[in-house]
Amino acid sequence: MAESVRKPPSSILEHQRHCWHYGDLLTCGFGRLRSKYHPTTAKRPDQTYIDNALAADSSIERVKTQLGLVEQLQSSLLPLLQGQINSLSLALDLSDLRDHPAPKLALILRIQAELDCTLDQIKYLVATLCPNLQPISNRTDDNHLKEFKSYRLCRLRTNFEGILSEQICEIFETADNIIKQMELSSAPANSSCADIDSLKKSLDRTVCGASDTIKSIADCFQASELAIAQHSWQDIRLEIEEQHRSILKKLNRSTRLKLKSDHFRAQSVIQLARLTLPIFKLSKVFFAKLSERGLARERVPVHTAISSDQINIIAESVDSVAERLHEIETFLDCANRRNGRSDQVITAAAILKGKFESPLFLVLLHFIPLIPDTEGLHRQKHYQDWCVTWNTHMSLAIHNFTLAAKSYTNARP
Repeated sequence: MAESVRKPPSSILEHQRHCWHYGDLLTCGFGRLRSKYHPTTAKRPDQTYIDNALAADSSIERVKTQLGLVEQLQSSLLPLLQGQINSLSLALDLSDLRDHPAPKLALILRIQAELDCTLDQIKYLVATLCPNLQPISNRTDDNHLKEFKSYRLCRLRTNFEGILSEQICEIFETADNIIKQMELSSAPANSSCADIDSLKKSLDRTVCGASDTIKSIADCFQASELAIAQHSWQDIRLEIEEQHRSILKKLNRSTRLKLKSDHFRAQSVIQLARLTLPIFKLSKVFFAKLSERGLARERVPVHTAISSDQINIIAESVDSVAERLHEIETFLDCANRRNGRSDQVITAAAILKGKFESPLFLVLLHFIPLIPDTEGLHRQKHYQDWCVTWNTHMSLAIHNFTLAAKSYTNARP
């Protein structure tokens, strides 16, 4: 009697075999897809296919082909991919998998095949649009290429072949681990994996990240060149904000009186630190004015006469500025310990001034003149006047700081 109780009914065994059939197909499929699409193992599409896809009798026909590919990507493939990863996440609902494993696994198997088809199409499309690109910094001659400048195309390729492909493969790996942890395949569960609930939360986070990347890929051809240049600004702008906040904290009199080692003590260092505050504030204001709350939200055309090299100058300006500001902050900390060299910070301040000149000039040349002046608002004049005023204030702030730094060289505290 006890033996018959311990032995599972044949229907349960059959149900388990049925689930494992689907589960094993899924785990095998997810492994194959990770190998096919992961940036470290993916193979580029055959060059012959790319050459045939772009074969045309004239440059006009080639542009028409490219425009057709972009339209297919934006209106069809990207929305399809977004829907499929959302469907995969919903199909991996833990309670549904526990209650109805077989039909849910069958559904996931169909979604898996659909994802493979969509990703394969996008992979070939991206390779066709971006066959053999020169490095961004070398393209000074593509002003006339409109939406097909190398900066946009390189960003498209990086977003898909690098960022999105890795995110999608992470989704596949997490989905695979969920199935194994729930014992829905014959493959053993990974003992180093987190619990099932944590895996599902991780999956949902990665799906959100992939959704953001899909939007970024769409923006490669929808957003203005100024907006695209600012794509990576956010983290560095926060870094500049933190640098500014750190100096303010070290200048705070109430905390300085507590004689904390990192707070500015010598009067000459305090004076120098105070003179950096306008520089930090104006740096923050500059990037804010050009960003989504300022110039980037104006109705600037999607493409201008700017080159990829010049877009890259604007894109990298925030990194260059943050680096110089970090040198200034480091000098203040060294000066506070009586071992600072002001010749280095004077050089950093001079370089900082130059790092603003190129992006400021490019914005005045390529973007501000194209802002439509509607309803008598005179938006162009507003931005032109703002640039002149901002430049005057920044020049004065750097001049005042440089004079004080030179005095510090001659008469250290």
